[in-house]
Formats: sequence, structure tokens, C-alpha cells
Amino acid sequence: MSDFNSRLGLRVGADGQTIELEAKAPDHAIGGGMVHMAVLTTLGEVAAAHAAEGAVVPASLQANFLRPAPLGLLTARGRVLKSGRRLCTAEGEVFSGDQLVAKVTVTFARME
Repeated sequence: MSDFNSRLGLRVGADGQTIELEAKAPDHAIGGGMVHMAVLTTLGEVAAAHAAEGAVVPASLQANFLRPAPLGLLTARGRVLKSGRRLCTAEGEVFSGDQLVAKVTVTFARME
């Protein structure tokens, strides 16, 4: 995981598939005990990249915020939607507990 992601507090979950973040104030908050949308977007993008496997960089990204995310443990799961030789489209779903709070769809360019 890159230095930026580590400094943000992202880590790979015990299952090796999910990405986790213990969101806390003031590092991740926008006020009112809620997580900043940039943190949710990064968490979803990293989960999508993790699912894409290999060296990838985002070429385009769409983020949908479905409900406010309170501070606390957030988890994200990625899955590949379509994979080609040069491009890969994947999504990352971000959860607070069992509530889906954001969905991020990313088209990645393969760097290999």
C-alpha cells in the first residue's frame, strides 16, 4: 500500500480482500461526526484497485455517496466489472457496519 494510503490509515483486512479504515476526528471528519467524502472516495478507489490486481492507475472515477458515514470502522470491498489487456473497470463499495455508504466505480489503466 502506498505511503499516502498508509498515512491516511488504510490497511488490508484480515481476510486479505477488504480494505479497512478506523475513521477518527479530526483526520477524517468534516464535522458533526461524519467522514469526509474524499476519504470515502479514496477508500473505494483503493478497494477497487486491490481487486484489479497488479499495477494500475485511475483513468476515470465516479463516486456515489448513498448516506452519511459516521466516524468509526469503515470497510471496503472491491470487485472487477470488466478486465481487458490495457484497461480494467472495477468498483469499491464502502460500508459502515452493514450499511452501504458509498460506491466508487473506477476505470484503471494497466501499467504492466
